Amino acid sequence: MTPGGGGNRDEVQGQVRGLLIIFADQLPSRTVGIIDELIDHDESGVALEVMSEALATSGITVSGETLGLFSEAVARLQLDPVNVTRLYRRVPEPHDAEE
Repeated sequence: MTPGGGGNRDEVQGQVRGLLIIFADQLPSRTVGIIDELIDHDESGVALEVMSEALATSGITVSGETLGLFSEAVARLQLDPVNVTRLYRRVPEPHDAEE
């Protein structure tokens, strides 16, 4: 490991775990457990990909702010942008939020 690399890893793990906490009560407990284990085993990128897939195939609404956090984590981990773009349809249209 490179000097100082652990802090960055811990930040990324915290960021991904924070996203999991946001959605944990809306995802199946088995999925939450798998994602949590992946984070614990330093597989935050895979955890984020699993979370993205679970959210994309669910009926869960993702706020624009949360999508921004998700996008930041995906960029930080240098993951495929599809992990963000497939969540666009989970974000309500602005006019939906005003009604």
